[in-house]
Amino acid sequence: MVLTMAAVAASKGIAVTRLGASVQGVTEFVGMGANTRFITNLDLGEGLSSRERAILYNSARRCEVHKMLRGNIEFQDNLADAPGSTA
Repeated sequence: MVLTMAAVAASKGIAVTRLGASVQGVTEFVGMGANTRFITNLDLGEGLSSRERAILYNSARRCEVHKMLRGNIEFQDNLADAPGSTA
């Protein structure tokens, strides 16, 4: 998120004094599954207009990590054969 906001700020000529993000993950286990929610707090520093703040906020919400985590996630685990093992 911070890298995305920094890139957007640079491309749009937005002078930022600080960019920061803290993310907390909260997982609730339901039966054999789990629901996870990410809570993000953004620090955009001082001196930005409301328009600049909105631009940076929206860029953080649309970063590549958000795109990956919004859809269904599936894990496929495979165990590699150990050298010298027999079947």
